[in-house]
Amino acid sequence: MEDDVRISDERFKSLYETSFRSWASLYSRAKENLHLPTNLFNEHTFSQHPYFPENLRLKHEGSEVLVSGHSVWSSTAVACENPTGPFQQLLQFVVTSNDPILLSIVDSTQGNSNYAQYFDNEGDFLAVLVLAWAYILSARWAEMMPESCSIRYTECRAIMCDTSEPGIDPNTISVDIGPASSEERRWWTAVLAPDQGWQATMKLEQETFLSPWSVRLQSDLHFSIQQKPSSPRCLSPSSSEALGYLDKFCTRHNIVDQSYAALAAALLLPSMGRMNAIRLHAPRANPYKHCVSSERNLQHSRICEDHYLDRLLTMSCNPKGIRSMLLSAFFEPSIECNAVTPWLQGALCAIETLTRDTPFILGRMCMERAPRLAILWLGSTILGLNVRLLQDVRTGMIPIDLHSAVWSDTVQSFIQLPTSNPVERGGFVTRADECRLLLLSQQGYHARVPFCQWKPFGETALDDVDIEVRLHAKCGSHGLQYQSFVWECTDENLSCKSSRQTDVPPPADLPGLDICSTNDISISYNALDRDKEFVSENETRKIFTWLRSEGYTRSEKGIWEHEWLAESDDEDTSVLEDENGSCAKYRDKSMSRVESWSADCEDQIN
Repeated sequence: MEDDVRISDERFKSLYETSFRSWASLYSRAKENLHLPTNLFNEHTFSQHPYFPENLRLKHEGSEVLVSGHSVWSSTAVACENPTGPFQQLLQFVVTSNDPILLSIVDSTQGNSNYAQYFDNEGDFLAVLVLAWAYILSARWAEMMPESCSIRYTECRAIMCDTSEPGIDPNTISVDIGPASSEERRWWTAVLAPDQGWQATMKLEQETFLSPWSVRLQSDLHFSIQQKPSSPRCLSPSSSEALGYLDKFCTRHNIVDQSYAALAAALLLPSMGRMNAIRLHAPRANPYKHCVSSERNLQHSRICEDHYLDRLLTMSCNPKGIRSMLLSAFFEPSIECNAVTPWLQGALCAIETLTRDTPFILGRMCMERAPRLAILWLGSTILGLNVRLLQDVRTGMIPIDLHSAVWSDTVQSFIQLPTSNPVERGGFVTRADECRLLLLSQQGYHARVPFCQWKPFGETALDDVDIEVRLHAKCGSHGLQYQSFVWECTDENLSCKSSRQTDVPPPADLPGLDICSTNDISISYNALDRDKEFVSENETRKIFTWLRSEGYTRSEKGIWEHEWLAESDDEDTSVLEDENGSCAKYRDKSMSRVESWSADCEDQIN
C-alpha cells in the first residue's frame, strides 16, 4: 500500500519485472557467447588508477600497515556566481597482511565452475597461474615498499621428477614447464610447493608483516614438476625475472589469456580471500586442441609499461574499492531509495532461476552488465566468490567508493551524476540534486559522501532547501569533477600527484538496461515479497538522515513520522547515520536551521 514513503504494490511488481527481464537479457547474451569480452586486458584498463610512489609514508595501526593519500575534487559548473571550492577525500590502502591466504587444490571434476569455456585453449592451468601471480605481485610489492622488505625461498618445495620415471602418486599433479634453467626450476618448485614455498615480508617497528598476496597451499593434491632436481642455492627472482618464467610457461601452453585471468583472481586475494579457504581446480591440459595465440589481451611483455602492473597492485590494496566495483553491477541510477527491494529481488530471482548454480554463467552475465569491470568478475568467478557476493546483494550491503568509481570509469552512486539544468524547476528542487549540491558545499555533516548510493525520492520547495542549495537554484548543471590524487610521502611535501581531471562517465557508460529481447520470457515471481522491504527501509533511512542532518521541513512531517524513519516515540528526535552506516538519534534542529539560513543570507548580502 502506497504512503508517504513506500511505493505502491503495482510499482513494486513492475520494478521487479523490469529487473528480472534486464538480467534475463544478460543471461541470453552470456549464453550466446561464453568467451571472454574482447580487449579484457589492455593498456586502458584502470589506466587512471594511481600507483604507489617510492617515498610513501607507512603508518602502523594495530595489526595493519597503511598508506594514505587524498583525492581533490571540484564542481564541473563553469557559469556559477557562487562557485564551490575544491575539497579533499581521504583514502587509505592496506599494504600488509598478518597471515597467508589459504588455498587448496580440488579435482577438476568437482563442482560446476566450468570456466574453461571462457578461453581459447580449453585446458585449465588457472591454479598454477594464480600461484605464480601471487609470487610476482609479492615480489613487486617488496621492490616498491619503502621499508625493509624481502622475498625469499623456504624449505618447502614441489616434487621434481624426470619425465622418464614411472607413474607417480594419483594425488600428485604433474606440471610440464618445458626446458628450464636451474633458477627457473627452483622458482617453480617454490611457487607450487605445499604449505609456503616462499615468503615476502616487511619489517617495521620491530614487527614482521607479510605481503597482501602471501598464500599457503593446503591440499590433499600436490604438484610435481617434470624436470630434474635443481640447485638448492638459487636466489629468489625479482618480479620481472619471475614474469619472464611465467611468460615462457604460457607461451609453451598457449595460455596467455588464462594468465591474465589468473592475475585478475590474484588481485582479489587481499580483499576477498580471507573469509574461507579458496579452492582452485586442479590443472587439466588439453593435448588435442592446438590454437593460435589470442591477440585479444595485453601481452606479458607490456605488463610493466607505464607502471601498469603497479596500478593493478595498488588497486588490489583497496579492499573497499574492490568490493564496491564488483557490486556496482547491481546498481541502477534510475532506482530510488524506497524501491531498491523489488529491483534486487527481481535481479536475484532471474540469476537463481536461469543460471541454476552455474557460477561461470553468472560471471559472464556480470561482465556484460559492467564491461569495464569484467576482469574483476572474471577473477571472482575463478576464486568461487560469486555466491558470497550475491549474499551481500541480498542484504543490500553494496558499498560505495568514489575513488574506485572514478578510476574505473564507472558509476556507483547517484551522487556522481550531474544536477538538473537548471537546478530549480517550477519552484522545486529534487532531493537528489539537494544531496549533490550539499556534498559540493562540504558544510558540516555533508562533507562526507553519503553511504547510500540510491537517490532519494521526491522534491523540496525552493523556500525550504538549505542556503547552500538555494545559491545554485538558477545554475546550470553542477557535478563532481576528479582533479588529482596526492600521496602522503616521507618528505612532507605531499607532492606525488596523478593529475588527470575526470568528470563522471558519460551516459553511454552507465549500466544499461536491455529488456527488448526478453519481453516474451516467463517471469518467476518466487522472490517477489512485499513484506521483506528491509533493504529499501535501510537505504531510505540512510539517505534521508544524511540529507536532513539538521532537521526536516514541515512538508516532510509525514515522511519522518513513517515507521521506516520514526525510530523513537520522542517527537523531536530522529536518526543520524554514523561513520559505519549505522544509526543514532539526534534532536530536530529545524528552527536553528532556519536561523542559520538567515545568518548565511546576511553574510552573502554583506
